[in-house]
Amino acid sequence: MTSQSEIADFIKKLIAKEIGKEVTTIDDAVAFNDLGLDSVNSIFLLGDVEEHYKIDIDPLSLYNNPTVSSFTEHVYKLINGRN
Repeated sequence: MTSQSEIADFIKKLIAKEIGKEVTTIDDAVAFNDLGLDSVNSIFLLGDVEEHYKIDIDPLSLYNNPTVSSFTEHVYKLINGRN
């Protein structure tokens, strides 16, 4: 079973890659747009998470869960079948 910590680490690595920063600079509580993700980067992030965890994610969930912390929790629930 994948832990929320593992999911958060994966998401932070993807964000760091997309915005060209070190993983250690990604704060779980900062909104994606404040981290520097734009709508295009967000779509790539979403696609990578879907592919990695073999789940479908509603694109609006990025706006409803705009931080690493909240998006991690959402992904964790999807992985475990609890929408």
